[in-house]
Amino acid sequence: MKLSEMLESLTEGREIRRDRLFGIGKRVGGNVYVHKDYERVLPPRVQEAKRLLPDGFRYTIVKYNPKTSDVSFIFSPDFDTSHEPSLGDSVKVRGDNRVTRRKGLNDPNIYHHKWTMVGDDYAGFDVDESKERTLKWKSLEDVDTRRIGIRSYWDKNVVPRIR
Repeated sequence: MKLSEMLESLTEGREIRRDRLFGIGKRVGGNVYVHKDYERVLPPRVQEAKRLLPDGFRYTIVKYNPKTSDVSFIFSPDFDTSHEPSLGDSVKVRGDNRVTRRKGLNDPNIYHHKWTMVGDDYAGFDVDESKERTLKWKSLEDVDTRRIGIRSYWDKNVVPRIR
């Protein structure tokens, strides 16, 4: 079975795949997350919102909500180097163009399945290795999925079991 077929058959019918609408991206709670190198797959609203970013703000991930037209630009300092990259500072441009800025947390939230946010052609990390990482941790039993989005919990309770 191919790696992509294995990923699609994981966990109680909930497939892990790239977003069907845009072809790239991780869909969570109505939002689509894509790496900035692939923001072109998203609607023009993203480019409109991008013009409202504070000067010098660097971002790695674009979070887009098709229902509200909210766009968040999120800095992930370790996106290419960490299996589960951290969320840093972010700027949100709401559908009405109100702009809010948020600082990253000391114990940051993290992204899982980062390979969904990029294409197979992405050169920043080994995409197949990232897919294999998903397979490894998703095959573990008794993972508290309500808490795995916090770096400290993930590193203490899940990472040691992956190795």
